[in-house]
Amino acid sequence: MKMTKSNLSLYMQGIFILGVFIIFIVLPSVDLNGVQELLPNFLINYKSDMFYGIFHINSALFIFSSALILYIFIDKNSKKIVKAYENKKIKEAEKYFEEYFEEKISLLELEDKTNKNKIIKEVLKILRLGGIEDDLLLGVQKIYNKIDNFYTKLKNEYEYAATLMPIIGMIGTVAGLLMMFSEPSQAEDFEKKFAGLSLALATTLYASLVTIVFFKPLARQKERQQIELENDFNDLEIEVRKFYHKVDLTEFLENGENIEQEDIKEEDDEEEKI
Repeated sequence: MKMTKSNLSLYMQGIFILGVFIIFIVLPSVDLNGVQELLPNFLINYKSDMFYGIFHINSALFIFSSALILYIFIDKNSKKIVKAYENKKIKEAEKYFEEYFEEKISLLELEDKTNKNKIIKEVLKILRLGGIEDDLLLGVQKIYNKIDNFYTKLKNEYEYAATLMPIIGMIGTVAGLLMMFSEPSQAEDFEKKFAGLSLALATTLYASLVTIVFFKPLARQKERQQIELENDFNDLEIEVRKFYHKVDLTEFLENGENIEQEDIKEEDDEEEKI
C-alpha cells in the first residue's frame, strides 16, 4: 500500500503517543534496575503524588502530551487556508460590488481592487472572457467549495481528536487497573496497592476534560464558521448578480484593453532599460 502524507501523519501520531505512554505510565511503574534512575523523581514517585485530591502528575502529563500531539498533527495547510480566507475577504468583495451597484465607486476603482481581493479578480476575469451571469456565479461557487472543503476537513480533524481522546484515556485506565491488580492480594501497603486506581481514574477524568473543554468546542466553532461562510457567499452571489446587470460590458471591455496595453508598455519599458 502506498504511504500517503495523511497515512504517515497517523502513524507518527501513534508512535509519539505510544512514546509518551511508555515514558509517563510504563517506565515509572517498573522495578527494573537502572530504568528509574533515568527518570525525574516526580515521575518515579507518582504513586504517592496526588495534589488537592484531583491532580495526578503522570496522568496529566500523559493525557495533555497526547492532546498536544494530536493538535500539532492536525492538517496545517487547512488551518492556513481557513485563516487566509476569513470572512473579511468575502465581505470585502460583497461590499465593493454593492458600492459599484450604488455608484459609490467607478468601474476602474472596482478593477483596482483585484490586486487585493481574489474573489473580485476571478469574477472580473470570467466576465472579461465573455462569461454570462451563470458563469460568474459558478466562479464564485468554485471559490466557496474550495474554502468549505478545507473547513470540513479541519472540523473532521477536531472531531477525530475528540473521538480519540477518551480512547487514550481508557488506555491509561486499563494500565492503572493492571498495576493495581499486579500487587499481591495480601499487601498491607494500601497506598501502593491503590496507586494504579488513582492513575486509572485520573486518566479518564483528564481525557474527558480535554475532549469537552478543547477539541469539541473547536469542532463546533468550525461548524459555525461554515454556516457563516455559506451565508456570506449567498449574499455575495446576490451582489454579483446585481453587478452583472449593472455593468456596461462595452466600457468594461475597453477598460480591460487599456489595462492590457499599459501592462505591455510597462514590460517593453523594462526590457529597454535592461
